[in-house]
Amino acid sequence: MQKLLEIEGLRPAPSYSPTPRLIPDRPMKGLFIAPEFPPNSFWSYRHIMPMIGKKAAFPPLGLITFAAFMPENWEFELIDLNVERLPDEELRDRMAAADAVFTGAMSVQKPSIVELLEGPAKGLDTPWVLGGPYPSSYRDKILYPETPSDKILHDGLDVLVWGEGAQWVNAICNILDDPELGRHRDGQPLLLIPEAIAEQPPGSRKALNDRSIFRELDYTPPPRWDLVDIADYRALMKQTTVGCRFRCDFCDIIQFNGGFTRPKTLESIREELEIMYKLGHRGGIFTVDDNFVGNPQAIEVILEEMIAFQREHDYPFSFYTQASLDLGSPKLHHLVPLMKQAGFNEVFLGIENPDPTALKTMNKKQNLMVDISETVGRIQDAGIEVMAGFIFGGDEDTPETADAIADFAKRTAIPTAMTGMLTPVPHTPLTERLREEGRLLESEFSGNNSDDDVQLIPKHMTPEAMKLHYHRILESLFGPGEIYRRAGDLIDRLNPHIFRGGRVSRSDFRAAMLSLWKQGIVSKQRREYLRLLWKATRCDFARYRSAGRSAADLGRRLRGLANESRMLQLTEERANELSVMIDRARDALIRARPDWSLDEVRHIVERVRAGLEARRVAREDAELLYGLNRDFFRYARRVHRFPGVFLVKAFELSIKGIHYETVMMGIVRRD
Repeated sequence: MQKLLEIEGLRPAPSYSPTPRLIPDRPMKGLFIAPEFPPNSFWSYRHIMPMIGKKAAFPPLGLITFAAFMPENWEFELIDLNVERLPDEELRDRMAAADAVFTGAMSVQKPSIVELLEGPAKGLDTPWVLGGPYPSSYRDKILYPETPSDKILHDGLDVLVWGEGAQWVNAICNILDDPELGRHRDGQPLLLIPEAIAEQPPGSRKALNDRSIFRELDYTPPPRWDLVDIADYRALMKQTTVGCRFRCDFCDIIQFNGGFTRPKTLESIREELEIMYKLGHRGGIFTVDDNFVGNPQAIEVILEEMIAFQREHDYPFSFYTQASLDLGSPKLHHLVPLMKQAGFNEVFLGIENPDPTALKTMNKKQNLMVDISETVGRIQDAGIEVMAGFIFGGDEDTPETADAIADFAKRTAIPTAMTGMLTPVPHTPLTERLREEGRLLESEFSGNNSDDDVQLIPKHMTPEAMKLHYHRILESLFGPGEIYRRAGDLIDRLNPHIFRGGRVSRSDFRAAMLSLWKQGIVSKQRREYLRLLWKATRCDFARYRSAGRSAADLGRRLRGLANESRMLQLTEERANELSVMIDRARDALIRARPDWSLDEVRHIVERVRAGLEARRVAREDAELLYGLNRDFFRYARRVHRFPGVFLVKAFELSIKGIHYETVMMGIVRRD
């Protein structure tokens, strides 16, 4: 420990900087290894990767972001085990040739790291550095092991990094340059953690707003996309903010990302979007913020920057993210149109439980601010699909809660309803309360909430009953054909927006053909599947035809305005008719006129709205209103042109459903 204290840079750097201080100049070689997500994890999509022609769902954003902060004397290569599992001999050779192995993990990836340390890495003197959520939350398990797998981590790892890796670049580089510490050694790993965090009791949240620990992000360099082949991934990723202002008692993320939301600079966000565009990526980007609407003022400005980028490039990207349910509150609902205009097509909401009493017990206060069903409906009406997380096993839950969760997901048409058992994560108030009450159950590989390993003693049922009724939820939501029914209900509720690039790639077409064979011919549920596709096709055609008629009608009415006076005096009925057209006109301006700034769009909309309220509108403004509404319906017609957005959504959800059913019903069938 004395040797450790003598090394400069073991405290976090005063601010983020792409050029760390006091870093030796000698060439260093680092090996990044992205550990494998198990095939049975909900978000891995492993079971459908061959169908969509990709190798993995998402790139290792944490690793390539950390690489961007490392000094120039470090040369890196990256192995993503989700893309390709190399033979142990090759892995061992690459590890041996590196000055250090860097990896990052969530708890669900722990088995992969254990396998590496016990296999190809065993006996090498290359040091291992582990960052990410897993060592931040489970650090005590690694430092003081009580299970065989934790002992492997304890003996095989050399440096544990708490929180954001960028703040520890100086310390890591100086450790690895040290003749003694820069080699794999027996004994306890070094833990890089702020003193205030290390000294606070487990589960404490007193430091969550400490800005000396959770610093503003300022400029951040773009991720090192050159270390991966973006063509391997279903979607790319970006981050615009870090942290969350809420205090859900089961959540560990705020313990190491902070209890308030810190935004990146607009310069950083724009640069990252430009790079992904220049790399040739078109399609999905997962915005991985802890809570996208955690800082409403900052995210409003960020959304406007994203809208500006999308307009300039004809909407090359489709975004999705995760947000708190207060997105549906009157205070934040103005963000939904901005998300739509930025090209967001999906948002994940942590609903957890439809029971207000259960939400209050979880300290999920934000969910009590809104009517959850109405919030889901409003977001769907904006053209954004709602995905949701549900938790079973809280202190208010009974066997009947299982039916309530499943019924809610069905009633609100949420096909992607990720349901897990309550998982106590170290250093959270939930875990400490359960520990004090003697209700924690040890698990060798804890942290996978889409597993059925019961990790606590529930209040109103036995652990066996908790497991049984968890299986009941999974059977109800992911049994054969269930995904098709919820997808069909979603088509009834979804009002697709016009902020889409409208691109169907070759891999999308290939996936659809394979889906038709696998689900439409071979599957026993082919009737439900084909019924969904037929419904989607009919809805697309109906909207396509309706949009065409509306556009033609507006064209005729626009021509008729030429005979009216320069200033129109409106009846109440006509003023109301034109008022309904304002939102469509605004959307058309944003989508069709990228040469007009968002400020100009707002000014025009406010001017027309004021005229309508006074029932006195200039003819040119009325012409603009009619013309823009005609443009809106032309774009809507394009959105529903074959293969229309509903049909694309039906294929997408059907294909995802293969993975969901395989994973979730696999849990049920294990017993």
